[in-house]
Amino acid sequence: MSSSLPLHIYIRPLTIEDRDASVELESQGFPPEERAGKEKIEFRLKTCPELSSGLFIRDVKGTEVLGEKLIGHIFGTKVPVAKNGSKDATFITNESMRFTHDDASPIVGVHSVVIDPQHQKKNLATLLLTDYIQKLSNQEIGDRIVIIAHNELVPFYERVGFKLVGENKEVVGKNGNVWCNLVRELVKEEYET
Repeated sequence: MSSSLPLHIYIRPLTIEDRDASVELESQGFPPEERAGKEKIEFRLKTCPELSSGLFIRDVKGTEVLGEKLIGHIFGTKVPVAKNGSKDATFITNESMRFTHDDASPIVGVHSVVIDPQHQKKNLATLLLTDYIQKLSNQEIGDRIVIIAHNELVPFYERVGFKLVGENKEVVGKNGNVWCNLVRELVKEEYET
């Protein structure tokens, strides 16, 4: 794995103007049955834009910025707390992956982490996810992040501080794929003055 980063990269919140680029990126990163479509991405950008982040490369000539290209994104929503009222039992469900956002919930459900295939294996997903976690922690947007991932991605998420909780029995993968529940507490960093 190469850790060399492309020149002129930056992270910023996504806006509705990034919808089409996000739809394209989502189609490159996920099989059809797992990707968010245009309507779902638009819903997330309009309803809870503070829970999205985009990784961009600027096209720069000298000191002039000619444009930018989205090469990675994260989308989240606030997922409803489990029916029994326990935060510890709250994970991604089939329902929370639809057009759902509960602004009062303390739990951020991450629905999509994707890096353009041309830019994978450069630690960019780690960079984007670490920035996302820090942003949510310091802005006190929630208490924890929950995510589901296929077995082979669990070690990646564990490296950025997620803990494996077990198999997600609510979300059924195609072709027998197993989804795993992962959780990460959000803790505001305190700085000494």
